[in-house]
Amino acid sequence: MGTEISAGQLSELRDGILVGMELGGHKVILAREGEDVFAAVDKCPHMGLALSGGPGGLQYGDGIVQCPWHNSRFEIKTGHVLDWCTGFGGKKTPTWTKPVFSLGIGAKDLPTLETRVENGEVFVIVD
Repeated sequence: MGTEISAGQLSELRDGILVGMELGGHKVILAREGEDVFAAVDKCPHMGLALSGGPGGLQYGDGIVQCPWHNSRFEIKTGHVLDWCTGFGGKKTPTWTKPVFSLGIGAKDLPTLETRVENGEVFVIVD
């Protein structure tokens, strides 16, 4: 079982906005959707680069986080991969470039983290 760490107050997280933070030495991303908070590791499973920053900027909407490096897209709630290496830096590239950008690494889901909200405080369980 992991360690439960406070990520602050629910009221401090804006609804529909993705934020990156460090919790107990673990880099995570958090997204508030209504009264729910979802968390995942702040590393794209493609090359381990941060999802919270890069040449494409922080991109999040409708529960989907996009890697700012190679445009892979993931559901924040489940970690399910929707698109894998479709471009670079937030820009779409021709389909023939996908094998180049993926470097032969197959599509992988984003590791998610368990969260809970108690008395207005958000907790994330990290390993």
